[in-house]
Amino acid sequence: MTQDPLFFVHLTDLHLSAPQLANPLLLSDTMSAVRASFAAIRGLSQRPAFVVISGDLTDRGRPEDYETLKDLLTEEADDLPLVLALGNHDQRGPFRAVFGLGAGEASHDHDAVIAGLHVITLDTAIPGHVGGEIDAAQQDWLRDRLGAHPDLRKLLVLHHAPLLDLNRTQAWDRLDAASTEALRQAMAGHDVVGILSGHVHMEEVSLWHGVPVVIGQGHHAATDPTAPKGEIRLVEGAGLTLCHLRDSGLTATFVPHAQTRALIKRIDIAGLMAREASRDA
Repeated sequence: MTQDPLFFVHLTDLHLSAPQLANPLLLSDTMSAVRASFAAIRGLSQRPAFVVISGDLTDRGRPEDYETLKDLLTEEADDLPLVLALGNHDQRGPFRAVFGLGAGEASHDHDAVIAGLHVITLDTAIPGHVGGEIDAAQQDWLRDRLGAHPDLRKLLVLHHAPLLDLNRTQAWDRLDAASTEALRQAMAGHDVVGILSGHVHMEEVSLWHGVPVVIGQGHHAATDPTAPKGEIRLVEGAGLTLCHLRDSGLTATFVPHAQTRALIKRIDIAGLMAREASRDA
């Protein structure tokens, strides 16, 4: 018998900032954007089984930023189960402290069965870097968790999506090549229905080794895919993604907020890559 689709929502890149603290790096009113997404969720005709937020929960990772996030989720999430991942803008210690997850800088990796789906979340951030990785200990953990609940389908949540072009020498926008290959090997033979990611602030779907990789636009700024080569063009925009998991597979429907797409900032990619490389020097 065909079952009704499992419905859940994907948010990403909240970039929240405590309103009482100055943050000159904030490009837009992320608080209003996040509230608008939760208002849209509450207004849906069907209540989602859970909400995924795939990293960059805050913009600077200060304790006050996580207090702001915690208060907002209490106010807005309507007691929905939440799956939280960390991104490169997050700070593990303050996040853990505010959310009662203990002290220390250990990566925030976790899994849970929600509504019959095994959701596995990896912390792909590298402290001090823009790009992402899955280190050796995380790879072992991932293989172990993928082997759990063998009768259930798996959904992976990673802030950094896998690298599509393994010939690239630097990957500020994705996982590195070694992590990407380790992820591919770990997933082999398991029923992974999708990977939810963020980081690049651009709606994108890729079929990667037969698995859909869904990247959401986020809530800070949108990346213009028509920008000239060598330049990142950030424009006004935010949105959320509605996800339906059927017997036949995953459907992702992008829901943009009303937006002007006005230019906010230009970033030189060569300069970004040079800064990323200098952190390893």
